[in-house]
Amino acid sequence: MCRSVTHFTIDDRKSASIGGSIPTEEYVEKKLAIDMDTSSQQEADKIDTRVEISSSKDDSTFTSGDEDVDIALKFLNHKNVTDYISEEGEELDTIKKNFYGSSILPPKLLRKIDLCVLTFLCFTYLLMFLDKALLNYAASMGIKKHLKGDEFSNLGTIFYASYIFMEPIVSFLLQKYPLSKVMGIFIACWGVALACHCACKSYASLMIVRTLLGVFESSSAVGCITISGMYYTKSEQCARIGYWTSQAGTGYIVGGLISFGFLHYHGKEFASWQIMFLVVGLFTVLFGLITFLVLPDNVTNAWFLSEEEKILVVRHIKDNQTGLENKKFKWSHIKELFFHDKLTWPMLAITACSQMTTGAIGTFSVTITQTFGFDAYVTALLQLPIGAITIIIMIIVTQMMSKWGQITLVTTSMYIPTIVGCIVMLSLPLSHKIGNLFALYLLYSGSSVIVNIYVWNSLNTSGYCKRIFRNAATLMVYSLAYILAPQTFREANYPGYVPAKITLLVTQCICIPLQLYVGYVCLAENKKRDKEQKGKREDKYEFLDLTDIQNRSFRYMY
Repeated sequence: MCRSVTHFTIDDRKSASIGGSIPTEEYVEKKLAIDMDTSSQQEADKIDTRVEISSSKDDSTFTSGDEDVDIALKFLNHKNVTDYISEEGEELDTIKKNFYGSSILPPKLLRKIDLCVLTFLCFTYLLMFLDKALLNYAASMGIKKHLKGDEFSNLGTIFYASYIFMEPIVSFLLQKYPLSKVMGIFIACWGVALACHCACKSYASLMIVRTLLGVFESSSAVGCITISGMYYTKSEQCARIGYWTSQAGTGYIVGGLISFGFLHYHGKEFASWQIMFLVVGLFTVLFGLITFLVLPDNVTNAWFLSEEEKILVVRHIKDNQTGLENKKFKWSHIKELFFHDKLTWPMLAITACSQMTTGAIGTFSVTITQTFGFDAYVTALLQLPIGAITIIIMIIVTQMMSKWGQITLVTTSMYIPTIVGCIVMLSLPLSHKIGNLFALYLLYSGSSVIVNIYVWNSLNTSGYCKRIFRNAATLMVYSLAYILAPQTFREANYPGYVPAKITLLVTQCICIPLQLYVGYVCLAENKKRDKEQKGKREDKYEFLDLTDIQNRSFRYMY
């Protein structure tokens, strides 16, 4: 009699060779279809489409079907690990097990991972945010003297237009090729594009380098989200994603200090903003080279982990039900994401609406602050509290989600301060400096929702290809918001920008019912799956690269 697919994860024979087997994608689909039928167990035992793994003492050769499964399963087979499943009697509520995991890492090992992985993620996101935000700071350093009309807005727009164009391509590259090499090359190239800003003498040349910057920065966020899911449980991902996305706040602080410092540079050949772009760009190139040489592609080839530690980490993340990595491109995952997943389009709508504030203040916060009557030096310094506010908001909300998992409640509450800020800015005259400045700071609550969206994507998406492209779709819509938002700030509406502020208010109000709807759908789906599996044994699909819809053991966090 053939074993069920739930036992195909690791061969349980005692021999030294790895004479195990891995199910094909066709097998999994048949098994899933049968599992939906309450009288299916006998039929499941009749299916035998397994693909054998031939092996010897020194070598293991995977035949057809091996590319359908996750790299973690191949790693465990190669190491002849037979006991990666939790001990018997270790019973946890399914949702809690999906969120917190059932295998705890030693604190020392977790700190080692944080030191090597989290540090990289923080630096990457800091540079990504700083590099694209330098245009905002350059606004108070004289770059607008060479521009006219809406040309400054267009510089922000072209960056995100090229970002949107490149995101599907870079996502395919990240899915197909070694992650560290793709990210390293792209980071170094965006550093070169940034440094080239110093040579720009016209609007046309600025448009070219901004286009290239958008092309090469497209790898960073999706790569960071993917890496976060490789080493941490869902609960840990909430906190870690909060840490590295909060570097956007650090970017505000660093950018404000850098721009303030370079404002005191008065050269003849180059303007202060050109030198600023050159210095930061060269540093980014150096970081890209380090990424290419040092960053591991996944847990199984992490240079900072011993073989025993790698196995512990794989055990640790198995309850995520998302696996590590699979380099086979699967059209079925793409079709499911856009045509069968009822959460995809509401989440993309939330991303578009919530990030209108990010697009607005990301490009125009300096300009808006100057409309309150502050000079260039004071305006640069007033960007520093923005960084602190962003860091505090992101750390607090992700820690709350890490502890309680209440994504819907936490995220919905974040729209309220932004709505209040929009109303205050529409109500107060520009001469009321303090009130308007406080209202501007409130807008950063809504713009920080992107971290919650990153968390939601990472926690609620299974299937490596589907995860990569869900993040890509999110970032494309995020970029679209960045394109549309600056265009609402028309030169004709200066200095009040009333139509732009009304747009921000409306989009934030739309987010609340959409967020509640997503939470309701997740809750209803979890209850449906609990009912389906009541009284049945739990299938072990962790490393078969199934999507969250295919894997009925998967539970959504809401």
